[in-house]
Amino acid sequence: MTMLTEKFDAYGELSPAAPRDGGKATTPASAALGRVGQVAFWLLVVIIVSARIISYPAAPSFDVGKAGEPKQAVTR
Repeated sequence: MTMLTEKFDAYGELSPAAPRDGGKATTPASAALGRVGQVAFWLLVVIIVSARIISYPAAPSFDVGKAGEPKQAVTR
């Protein structure tokens, strides 16, 4: 039993992005560039999340008022 290696889209057509010749071997330069892109992405995520944690306090600074009698609304 062999597995199909072709990629299909949602409608069952052969995907145009699928390699037809079995795929190309990645070069060391493209592998390194992919790794640098991943590191840059996750570094940006960590910087953004850290900035959000630092700039927003854990406890809200607004005052919660005392609950009293609700004001009566006059409707006609």
